[in-house]
Amino acid sequence: MSPCNFTNQALIQDETLFAICLVLEHGWPAGPTFLHALNTLIETVVIHDAVYFDPLHQFRRGNLSPNSIPGILRNSDFVNLLVQEEAIREFPMETVVDTHFVTDGRDYTYGRFLADAAWSTDSFAYSSPEEEASRLEIYLELVSRAPRLLQPERLLPPSIRPGSEQVESGLMVGGREILLMMLGRSLSLSNDDLLTIEGMNFRAKAFLDLGRNTGLHLHPFYLALPHQIGAIHQNNSKALELFHKLQDKLNSMQDQEEGVGESGFGRVPIPPLAEVVLGRCKDSKDAIPLELLDLRNVHRGLREYLTDYEQRWNSAPTKREQWKLRVEFDSALKQLLEKETRQSTRVIYMLWDILKEPTKILQALGDKVTKRGRERYIVGRVKGLHDFWDDLSNSPPSNIMRTQFNRLFPKRSEDKTWESGRKLAEAVNAGLSL
Repeated sequence: MSPCNFTNQALIQDETLFAICLVLEHGWPAGPTFLHALNTLIETVVIHDAVYFDPLHQFRRGNLSPNSIPGILRNSDFVNLLVQEEAIREFPMETVVDTHFVTDGRDYTYGRFLADAAWSTDSFAYSSPEEEASRLEIYLELVSRAPRLLQPERLLPPSIRPGSEQVESGLMVGGREILLMMLGRSLSLSNDDLLTIEGMNFRAKAFLDLGRNTGLHLHPFYLALPHQIGAIHQNNSKALELFHKLQDKLNSMQDQEEGVGESGFGRVPIPPLAEVVLGRCKDSKDAIPLELLDLRNVHRGLREYLTDYEQRWNSAPTKREQWKLRVEFDSALKQLLEKETRQSTRVIYMLWDILKEPTKILQALGDKVTKRGRERYIVGRVKGLHDFWDDLSNSPPSNIMRTQFNRLFPKRSEDKTWESGRKLAEAVNAGLSL
């Protein structure tokens, strides 16, 4: 029996928490990277039983620079509150994780994660607010024009890597790396640029491999996504699949107006769970951690169902058993949506039919009670679904949420940054759909 049970549990990158802390506690402007990080944290904390961070075990190290990512996280009241309430947890120690790999029959070790993660010491996060726009634009160009450079492979031939003698002018160098180097040159990227991209490619691979082999669902940091397009489909959390189904149904029932208002932010949607949290914060962003913890507590019932669903799915002996699980959830959601969209005027027609033939009143009432009982039974089989749907559907519409976001975060990135964030999201989504 494995010492770890990672069913319906998640892994987030430290840069996600870092991006949130910079805005909430250090006065940085709120931009698309922050909004993505905040939504990532909210979704993971509400949907998953446990959310891990700090897989490199830096959070508790001594002599941390207060300006480093681990130093800022350790000194953050926001992060420490989430740790104290067990909304997020430090990643298990190496011996525990390696024992899990052995027990689970995995040909993988924590050491292999470290080897790829240490390929570069560069962070996916940017070092100043002004850098966000340029980082987004660079990734947009890479994703659109040179996705080959975003794969975990060497981008420079051995002979011109650091520590090797430079290739003499006119000397032919064979190999795959020279083609990638030439592609980089077409984008005016230097050797140093290519080495930075290469290191971050392998760092991204490290997190994907760790998530896949532990069974944790990796929720990447926004600026790590371009490095992970080629492998991100390999993650298949059933709990998150059900949540996305709920989210898609909600979106299909709303008017999705593109370009609300004139600013770039108006074209960047706020995801449903983030809408719920931000909508409850009134006039203070300081309420975000408490509202997040409350939302996690309120929806523990659905979280328990999602965990049980994933366990039953993974242990199902036949495809038929998995099919029954899917039908159970889809039926509950269908009944819920039918009730949500049912017109109240139908009650008037029903009463009119009864009045025309009063002797049918008992039969009609009996049929109605039976139908309601059947609906409640079907929806009730998915624990917590009704309350969760209520929270999502009762969040404010997009125009009100934009006003609320502006009130909570009067200091925001420029419109061009939001626009670059929107374009990058579209490019990444296009890559994921290939």
